[in-house]
Amino acid sequence: MQEVPTAPRPTTQPLPDQRPAADPHLPRLALIGNPNSGKTSLFNQLTGLNQKVGNFPGVTVDRKTGMAQLGGQRRAEIIDLPGTYSLYPKSLDEQVIADLLYNPESADYPDFVVVTVDASNLRRSLLLFSQLADLGLPAILGLNMTDVAAERGIQIDLPTLERELGVPVVPLNARKGVGIAALRIVMAERLATPPALRFWEPEDDLLTLIRQIRYYFNLHNDYLALHYAHQFRGLRFLSDDDRAYLQELTDKYKFDSTARQAEETIARYGRINELLLEVVTVTRTEQREPVSNRIDRVLTHKVFGYLIFLAVLFLLFQAIFAWAQYPMDLIDQGIAGLNALLQSNFHGPLVRLLTEGVIAGLGGVLIFIPQIALLFAFLAVLEETGYMARVTFLMDKLMRPFGLSGKSVVPLISGLACAVPAIMGARTIESWKDRMLTIFVTPLMSCSARIPVYTVLVALVVPDEAWLGIFNMRGLVLMGLYLLGLFSALISAFILKKVLKARERSY
Repeated sequence: MQEVPTAPRPTTQPLPDQRPAADPHLPRLALIGNPNSGKTSLFNQLTGLNQKVGNFPGVTVDRKTGMAQLGGQRRAEIIDLPGTYSLYPKSLDEQVIADLLYNPESADYPDFVVVTVDASNLRRSLLLFSQLADLGLPAILGLNMTDVAAERGIQIDLPTLERELGVPVVPLNARKGVGIAALRIVMAERLATPPALRFWEPEDDLLTLIRQIRYYFNLHNDYLALHYAHQFRGLRFLSDDDRAYLQELTDKYKFDSTARQAEETIARYGRINELLLEVVTVTRTEQREPVSNRIDRVLTHKVFGYLIFLAVLFLLFQAIFAWAQYPMDLIDQGIAGLNALLQSNFHGPLVRLLTEGVIAGLGGVLIFIPQIALLFAFLAVLEETGYMARVTFLMDKLMRPFGLSGKSVVPLISGLACAVPAIMGARTIESWKDRMLTIFVTPLMSCSARIPVYTVLVALVVPDEAWLGIFNMRGLVLMGLYLLGLFSALISAFILKKVLKARERSY
């Protein structure tokens, strides 16, 4: 084994992420938090941008930026980062956070962070904050969903929490815009307030390794140096020489990343539990179970859950044929009426070109818009109501034998609308093998571009009759064609899982 270098790397070595900032004098704020903690809603409130808000993990694929007006005349650039539960990335989306926060030389490196936490589940949310605090990043804690916490009888001692953490704590209800004005003022007044509390200190046997990494990379923080040892293979701003150095160093000190992460997480939760005993009081121990929990029990039931899912799909395809028929008839009548009007008032070859060519061709496209619009509308409703997240949980066990995971269901169903964004959505799947299998088989799903072809074929072959007096036969056949695409995707995934080899395991 070669001798591990002890000198710092050359300072002239360029980093791939070094580029001039748009405005070096403008404060840059990173918005970070757990999935479904209201982070994107807060981003919309601060910037006024109409960004997509969903409630399944990974809806924010890439970081989004916007300008926010702070208190007084100050402004700041806000970077909306993907939702994550910790600083140890498990997916490509979460890797965006590591590439940003672990590279102080990046032009996008934030001056401070606003951490949005779920007030009704403070224990889980504070794990991410504790890691950010140990990185030494100036921070503000946005205590979101305080209304949900109040409904559950959870009271939080804000002055004590603020004193213990050493950072400003602002109660929020981002969905309704409550507390946004106070947050703007706090951001303007305290742009550089590093957390006073250290949640975790590395073990003594790691200090030599950490010191060498800090010296070589000229880092300011022990915990940041430790993350280089943990994650050097995935950090895109590191050069091949940097990775080779870190590989040599971790081999020399027999650094076990998985075991060290587990020890760190246990220690952090121990410190968080001590903190929560001081600041959280539950005033109502006997409370009614939330309605959402009761609905979840039905939607994720091991029998009724699948029946409901099939019923939703059945309703979707019935709507495409039955409900869309009325606007389709109106479009058809409108095109026919326009052609008749032109032919009765004008004559000549140009009129025939216009009526039998341009207008007829345009009508042949427009007539399918109601069906495509209904498909997209249904998928949007399923996504925004959170049903897609429940389907992900429900289908995980069913998808495992085919080499896929429950998270594969979202791209597969999205593929009914369009395969391109569906494949992009597969980036949220942590396992490389599951992600690649999902990407390979998603194009086998019948996308909306096939609706005109299916519609013509079904209309020619299947009689327009009702089965059992209520179910449209053409809708049933259309559902069968889409299920055929699903079965083809599953069979292909089963075959491909034998071909693709990966050392990692998905959970």
